Amino acid sequence: MKTPLFLVAAMAAMMVTSSNGKGVDNTVEEGARGAAVVDAVVDRIRSRCIFSDDRLFLRRAAYVTSRDGANTATYQQGYNGGIWQIDETMFDATRHCDASLISSACSKINTEFSIFWPSVTWSDLRKPLYSGLAAALYTLIQLNGKDMPGDITEQAKVWATMYGGQAETFTNGTSQLSAIYCQDEMDLAFILDSSGSVSRSDFLLMLRFAADIVDVMDVSNDVVRVADIVYASSVRVEFDFNDYTSKDDLRKRILATYYLGGGTATSLGLNKASEILFSTSSSVGARSDAKKVAVLVTDGRSNSFSQTVAASTALKKRGATVFAIGVGNYNLKELQDVASDPICSRVFTLPHFSVIQSILTEIQTSACEASIVVTPDKPATGEIPPGGGSSNTESTEANVTCGILDIYVSTTDPKPGPAVYENKYQATDGSPAFLTVTDTLPKGTPVYITVVGTRLPESVAQLKNCTDYDWTVGVVPKRNVTVTCAENGVPRPCTKDDVIKEGLCDAEEEVEKPFDNPCTEESLANGIMRHPYPYDSTKFLQCDMRGNVYVTSCPKGVVFNTETLECGFTAPGGGGGSGGSGSGSGCGGSGSGSGDSGGSGGSSGGSSNVPPLPGGYANPCTAQALQSGDYYHAYTLDKTKFIKCDGWGRAFLVSCAPNTEWSQITQSCIHSAATTTPTCTSAGEYHANPCDHTTYFVCDADLNQLKMPCPLGLYYNPSRKACDFFDTPPATTC
Repeated sequence: MKTPLFLVAAMAAMMVTSSNGKGVDNTVEEGARGAAVVDAVVDRIRSRCIFSDDRLFLRRAAYVTSRDGANTATYQQGYNGGIWQIDETMFDATRHCDASLISSACSKINTEFSIFWPSVTWSDLRKPLYSGLAAALYTLIQLNGKDMPGDITEQAKVWATMYGGQAETFTNGTSQLSAIYCQDEMDLAFILDSSGSVSRSDFLLMLRFAADIVDVMDVSNDVVRVADIVYASSVRVEFDFNDYTSKDDLRKRILATYYLGGGTATSLGLNKASEILFSTSSSVGARSDAKKVAVLVTDGRSNSFSQTVAASTALKKRGATVFAIGVGNYNLKELQDVASDPICSRVFTLPHFSVIQSILTEIQTSACEASIVVTPDKPATGEIPPGGGSSNTESTEANVTCGILDIYVSTTDPKPGPAVYENKYQATDGSPAFLTVTDTLPKGTPVYITVVGTRLPESVAQLKNCTDYDWTVGVVPKRNVTVTCAENGVPRPCTKDDVIKEGLCDAEEEVEKPFDNPCTEESLANGIMRHPYPYDSTKFLQCDMRGNVYVTSCPKGVVFNTETLECGFTAPGGGGGSGGSGSGSGCGGSGSGSGDSGGSGGSSGGSSNVPPLPGGYANPCTAQALQSGDYYHAYTLDKTKFIKCDGWGRAFLVSCAPNTEWSQITQSCIHSAATTTPTCTSAGEYHANPCDHTTYFVCDADLNQLKMPCPLGLYYNPSRKACDFFDTPPATTC
């Protein structure tokens, strides 16, 4: 289980207890793949306003087209389309930027990435960023000036036109990709312009817009709370965050908002939101641990431009993400100066209601990324915004229990992560990471941090007597630690060798030494999963079935035998060998290993700690299967059991729960009564799962039943053919 946490701290610079010290940018690395890489590429394209209104199309297209690059054919020899599979003819349509539809986007690509698109070649698309940019440009050409539809069915038509495939392939594929769904608490405030410069008809448009946004939110006292402010010459709080927890009552109250008329004191409305609604010290204000979103709906013609911008700046310092929605004869410049960055996805206009889906998508995204202020007495579960970071007397401390925190840092990219970072640090159980101020960067330089928390596997947690996974990020007093080195009693500056020799840190260079990845398709096909580590005979290289390599330690005092490919044995195929143990490097730093437990046999002979499948059953856990993500397989000798693969290609025979049997179609054990139902009669049908309402069935083009999960907390509603909220979970009929 991984938990992403976006942080932003305004500080001079930052140091942590450990670092690998090397920047990484997989988005421009040939052959890079994976969800983290795709997310980083899409975020860069959207945040630079190159294709900000794609409504998740690029993200979905990457998954449907190549499974985020995981398909083995993604980087096949002679084909350079990359993750988005942009054929050469598709690329040629974008290359000269001579179409008016993409000339502006090409200019932004040059400005933001220093990439002159006409000089790009098709082979460059083997780098994920280039493939994503080509996909964005080609999509803009296909849209021909129209907006990208928000509905997946309509997006499927766009995808089918682009790739010459079937629309059902897109709809079925995206159903397996998690949608934006954040259960984080959010406090959402509407700030509505009710001045005389806004006509009554436009004011009614505002109210309907606000009511429609609320209608699709999870309004409750625990998740999304809503407040409303109206202003003209004066300002009035129509209702605060504590007043309504019923969606129906909230809609009625919004639509009943009274029109004021008069001057346009926008600054009063923004200041009231800052001082009352988004002040954690106010009894009616936002929750301290909730994401904060303010939606200003106005014509952007305030009495004082400077006061309005100043009030918006103060509101942002409270941690609020500000959207500016223009109505009527709006002033675009004022809307842009009021809104949060990136402006292209925070400023909208309301000539009609077709943009509501775009705004809703951005608000939902903000619920995942908006700010939370960190103070010494309030740990973070969200962002540290500019102004909320460390001072010269404070540090930001990251702690974890029963888990690992991977901390990614950048001074240039607002959302560093596994695919893009300047430095990576790690906090483990009992070893916190500290972020403190140094003087190596100008004061006020923003430092962007992403923390990804990983829960320890249950088996490991049991060994460590861990029962409760938890983590915190908070501000603590700065710790001053001095290390002094002396030689023959004479103090001298410490060297890196001094620190490593005395055991204060592990040698962080160890894992970083270069070596060729031996986990080739040929070695995997031949079952060779272990290889010598060229720099240390007490370590070896362990492959998984996806071709990833891990530097793994032998047990203490044992060396790796290059003949038996085992730790500590000299006879080929000796069996019963000692397994390796995973190891990282650096002072609590990055790097991970994963070895077999004691008792496993060698790859080139010997016994295995996992018995063969009964009756000489063929192992389905091939390299090709695992590379395609096929970890579960039917066991044809007994339908109450199934075969589960691990990352090393080993097969485990697992029994289903009583009264259930394995369904290869749904990839789960289901009640026998449900194995023959529902029956698919046409593609695109939806069916309820009578045994589990947190899932449902979709029929694909081959009339197979695909079992789909609902987002956490939702249940399938047959009347809507969608996952929905229920006060009481519906009863099962199995």
